[in-house]
Amino acid sequence: MNVRCGTDIVDVSRFVKKIEDGNQSFINKCFTESEIEYCNSTKDLNRKAEHYAARYAAKEAVGKALGTGLMSEGVGMHDIEVVNDGRGTPGVKLTGGALDHAKALGMSSISISLSHDGGVAIAYCVMLVEK
Repeated sequence: MNVRCGTDIVDVSRFVKKIEDGNQSFINKCFTESEIEYCNSTKDLNRKAEHYAARYAAKEAVGKALGTGLMSEGVGMHDIEVVNDGRGTPGVKLTGGALDHAKALGMSSISISLSHDGGVAIAYCVMLVEK
């Protein structure tokens, strides 16, 4: 069993600007309907931007753990989805190219951790794989 990890940090103000500018095409390109629904569940602009930024960082972190990055080797933004369980704990749902790469690695589990403070959002991904 091997451990693969990835991390990413994002400036929340980038997402404040995207939201204020009404850049819905960027949001739709990067996030699934469920992620958009979760992020938009608050009316507070900064909280909304923190939610988007953390999820974006998570997608980058997962891409790094996979060894593919995002938007390369068949891994798209919608192939990595941040989901929450009943207690609000974040997790990851892989589909498409991301799932194909995870299967090729023999992935047995994947975990993420998200945080935001001081205008930045950060995400960590830990993945257990056979290869």
